[in-house]
Amino acid sequence: MKRRHKVTGLALLATIWFTPAVAQTCKDADLLLRNGHIITMDGAKRVVSSMAVRDGRILALGDDDSLAACASSRTQLINLQRRTVLPGLIDVHTHAMEWVKSILRGEIDAGYPAVHSISEITQAVAHRSAALPQGQWIIGSGWDDSKLAEHRYITRQDLDAASADHPVYLKHVSGHMGVANSAALRLANITKATQDPQGGVVEHDASGEPTGILKDTAMGLIAGILPGDSPDIDVRAARLVSEKAAEVGLTTIHDIFIGPDEMRGYQEAHRRGWLKVRVQMSPRIGSIADAEKLAQMGVHTGFGDDLLKFGAAKMFADGGMGARTVAIYPPGVIGEPSNLGVLRWTSADMQKAHLIAAGAGWQLETHAIGDRAIDEVLDSYAAVIKQLGLKDARFRIVHAGISTPAVQKRMRELNVVIDGNPTFVYWIGSWFQKYGPERVRWSYPAKSYIENGIVEAAGSDVAVTPISPWWGIWAAVVRRDLQSGQILAPEERISVEQALTLYTRNGAYAGFEEDRKGALEPGKLADFIVVNRDVLTVPADELKDVKVLQTFVNGQSVYVGLPSGHTQ
Repeated sequence: MKRRHKVTGLALLATIWFTPAVAQTCKDADLLLRNGHIITMDGAKRVVSSMAVRDGRILALGDDDSLAACASSRTQLINLQRRTVLPGLIDVHTHAMEWVKSILRGEIDAGYPAVHSISEITQAVAHRSAALPQGQWIIGSGWDDSKLAEHRYITRQDLDAASADHPVYLKHVSGHMGVANSAALRLANITKATQDPQGGVVEHDASGEPTGILKDTAMGLIAGILPGDSPDIDVRAARLVSEKAAEVGLTTIHDIFIGPDEMRGYQEAHRRGWLKVRVQMSPRIGSIADAEKLAQMGVHTGFGDDLLKFGAAKMFADGGMGARTVAIYPPGVIGEPSNLGVLRWTSADMQKAHLIAAGAGWQLETHAIGDRAIDEVLDSYAAVIKQLGLKDARFRIVHAGISTPAVQKRMRELNVVIDGNPTFVYWIGSWFQKYGPERVRWSYPAKSYIENGIVEAAGSDVAVTPISPWWGIWAAVVRRDLQSGQILAPEERISVEQALTLYTRNGAYAGFEEDRKGALEPGKLADFIVVNRDVLTVPADELKDVKVLQTFVNGQSVYVGLPSGHTQ
């Protein structure tokens, strides 16, 4: 009841606040929405019933009577029939191009809930094997040992039994691990003698033979010999990304750690008019040479237009929880006391790469999950900020999985932005348990970030978790683990409004775009969505089931689901 009363009061406040501006500036709108429940997500948390749009930007907001003068004979009028409108949602961490390319390639779906056991996966491999010429690659993605009936990694022997005549490679859902069969290992020259590369693991069994499991940088031993894609796959992927994002209410995504082919795909999709949502492209830095090449390009973060631009430059500091390669302080992983994870860079090389990129004008974002990795990144960021004299760097830590009070204190001091993952608590919360109860308490927090003045934006990390932001909004509020049903770190639950902020205002801030998106305010881009529930009053467990009825980018409809109202 209190929340309903608060919303009603905010709507009244909004009516008064917007009326003077409306009288002077609101005329000849392209689009006028009325009779709605428009949650602005502005600084005062105003809720209004009407919004006018012109030239792709918000012209005015207020009550229906105040904005009636905005309409002319050419204005499109939409009666929202009291449906809820929100700012377009922002996902600051996706691997969207990589995800949809796996779909376009026809890779085997080895992920939950499509499969539930290793035997089902090997059956799918055997079925594919029977349909392909001998020697042709079989590739799949998405397997998660924690959700398989056998509760173990897949091995080369599992895959050999399904297909000995084809090289087989299946990528783990985390993106930090893969498994290859014997034929693929031979092609990659992976043997008993193969050593772990920096930041990676080639797993061997008790006899010294490779198990087929390759972790983090060791995955590159296979990636380098996989068959090439069709020349147009990247532009087709960009188009599909755009469609899938708009369908779930995302109007801006950041596509992370992409290479030249993906960048060209996005640019070509933009040229052809296929790009319907806004994209920040985040190029990869995997070596000092990559940082140097990026610095020599002559462009930097922010270059582009409002539809397609360069975002932050992305690096990896450690591995993944699913692969048990995140860099932590003692004690080690449960059952593996000596396993403290992997660091992909030496401290000196990381700082050098960061300095080169930041000195050329690039915002930095670095994947770091373990607290040891986070500290290494913060050390580097602090040195770079000081050396370059940066005042508003907004350097980002991706995931920041184990965010202890000690590292949060350092994050606040450096004004680091967190690319958080609320969905992880639900979809992969079982992985947290491998690191012990104290680490579970500080795994992917949310409320303590707010209390400590740390800005967290939100991302799906698709294909690690589904692209729909509604899973993340729900998970941030509830924090329930899929497998156990337990509430993980209930102290870190946040309100619906706070969860929405992660996907709106904070997402815009992370991308240096708070002046043009993240809230519905006059002058900002007309990116908004119509949904089928009042998200401020719906029962918490129904948040994940919210459906997007219509998505608008630049005031233009780019996705229509069920009817969102009628045009008059």
